[in-house]
Amino acid sequence: MSELDIRVTKIDHRWHARLLKGDVVLDEMACEYQQDIGWICREMMRWADKGFDQDQFTAASRERHNEDGRPVGKIWYQNKLRK
Repeated sequence: MSELDIRVTKIDHRWHARLLKGDVVLDEMACEYQQDIGWICREMMRWADKGFDQDQFTAASRERHNEDGRPVGKIWYQNKLRK
């Protein structure tokens, strides 16, 4: 079983998704529309698989993410959220 977890919360007018390992936030993204939540979650898992935490679940998310279209609304990556 993967030790990674994703939590989604609505903050103001954005949907925020946080990639967690235990209590540590590894990555965070936000989207404008609720229908883009799956896209940002797969994007975070894709980067986790490329870099810091590879397992069967992150690898599977990369395969699924290749079949996705583009997000419908605006997407914020972690570096933009911290500003």
